[in-house]
Amino acid sequence: MRTFLEVVRTGSITRAGRNLGYSQSTAAAHIRALESQVGTSLFQRLYHGVRPTPDGETFHGYAVRLLGLVDELTTSLAGGREVSGRVSVGASPLSVDQELTRLVWECRYRYPKLELAPAGMDSQRITEEITAGRLDMGLILEPPDRGANVPAGLHTEDLRSVDVVAVAGRELLGILEENRLSTVRLLHVDSDDQSLGRFRAAIERAYSLRTEFMSIASVQGALELLRNGPCIAVLPRESVGREFENGEVGVVKGVPGERHVVRMVWNQQAWLPPALAATLELARRIGSPAATVT
Repeated sequence: MRTFLEVVRTGSITRAGRNLGYSQSTAAAHIRALESQVGTSLFQRLYHGVRPTPDGETFHGYAVRLLGLVDELTTSLAGGREVSGRVSVGASPLSVDQELTRLVWECRYRYPKLELAPAGMDSQRITEEITAGRLDMGLILEPPDRGANVPAGLHTEDLRSVDVVAVAGRELLGILEENRLSTVRLLHVDSDDQSLGRFRAAIERAYSLRTEFMSIASVQGALELLRNGPCIAVLPRESVGREFENGEVGVVKGVPGERHVVRMVWNQQAWLPPALAATLELARRIGSPAATVT
């Protein structure tokens, strides 16, 4: 079933097998066994890869739910609140304030014997550290299509959508409207160069000025620079809600925002350690837009 989900995600039996550590023939045998058991074709074979049939789409929904139950079972067998151990969690600068903070607090409440070891780092390094086995899981914020490029052996799951916008301080917004500036700093908070490049092009088009990249380590650091200089930052709208309300910052006009996703990343394993399974399940619950976690 995990092979099936990876084939759906990658659109290729060969690539799915490689990501999971199987040969192409083994991955193909998994799919044939599933199709034999359910009595229908799950994939349409194309010239370049495969795609789910209508029955395959139906099967996909159930497979996601079934494997979610397997992870819940792991947690339940470990005794609920008695889950213990240590889970290292990497979080990108754009997901620290919301996702990681909530995860740490909820984990402390629900699993007192489970130790979360948080670490802030950019998204690219998070995937490298998980691949190398130095991190158990990660929380990153990136465009939805970026999940197709996840390194072999890693599994990803999208938790929720987040609007990302270009913002500037109140004083700079007025200066931009009057076209009284030739250069502005574009603050680089995470490692997503492609997304930042799109915002850069839109800003330069809208205001006929030159942008210079400047690295900054956190959302709070970016906000301090926005208040005190000619800077624009690309940030999640929700992370600057208070600053929007009091008028300290605003959205840069003429620069379209983007819809990104909060993405959970971890090493693909047939049976997750109870501590990691409990942490992943808690992240799913607090990441659900409709969730109310207490």
